[in-house]
Amino acid sequence: MARRTSYTAGTPNWVDLTTSDLAGAQAFYGAVFGWSTREVMPGFYSYFVDDDGAIVAGLAELNETQIARGMPPSWSMYVSVDDVAATADRARELGGTVVFGPEAIEETGALAAVADPQGAVVLLWQPAPFAGAEVVNGPGLWSWNDLQTPDPEVASPFYEALFGWTTAAIPGADGVYRTIGHEGRNIGGIMRAPAGVAHPYWTVYIGVAELDATLERIGAAGGQTLVEPMAVPAGRFAVTMDPQNAILCLVESHEYDD
Repeated sequence: MARRTSYTAGTPNWVDLTTSDLAGAQAFYGAVFGWSTREVMPGFYSYFVDDDGAIVAGLAELNETQIARGMPPSWSMYVSVDDVAATADRARELGGTVVFGPEAIEETGALAAVADPQGAVVLLWQPAPFAGAEVVNGPGLWSWNDLQTPDPEVASPFYEALFGWTTAAIPGADGVYRTIGHEGRNIGGIMRAPAGVAHPYWTVYIGVAELDATLERIGAAGGQTLVEPMAVPAGRFAVTMDPQNAILCLVESHEYDD
């Protein structure tokens, strides 16, 4: 698989895990997906890398400020932008909130975290020069994202205006799910959150070749299956939780058969 060196503005480009136990997360994701880690900011940030040495995601430990705010272990999604400060300002104009930044990361890029009007947080990334995940969309790789929110139709306009996305209701879904399109292809979805979800959030999906076998590895490594495998037009998916309680979705797609 060819390695990516760039993402156009408005394209999701990176995911990372912020956790309460670095060693535990390294062991779990190594056992489940075969990932190893490469420290890039000593004591602060590492990359998950696959068997070929390609960068697939990020890993950081919850800091004192995040813990004080009650932030749980979680996966986050980033979207590539040309100007992080201007995009953060635009998020404010659209009714969102700037949660963090913008802040420059030396010799890497600049980031900010913004919350949509319903409170779901997405991160903005301006590459300089780090573009994001080097490989995507395959087994053991980041492959999809969904926004879990009480009202997909209400949430959609914010993202359409901020990133230039298009969203469309799935026929027959009764408003439960909308696809997200960008530059002629589907890149994610917006889903009506199940009852009991108190706060909207973005979910990260990792592709797998064999969903049932992956769920067995997750259980053996100390994780849990929260939603058993379900069939969708693209294949099957499941929702899991790692040992530190970060939610991670899996998707077994027909596109991975090759």
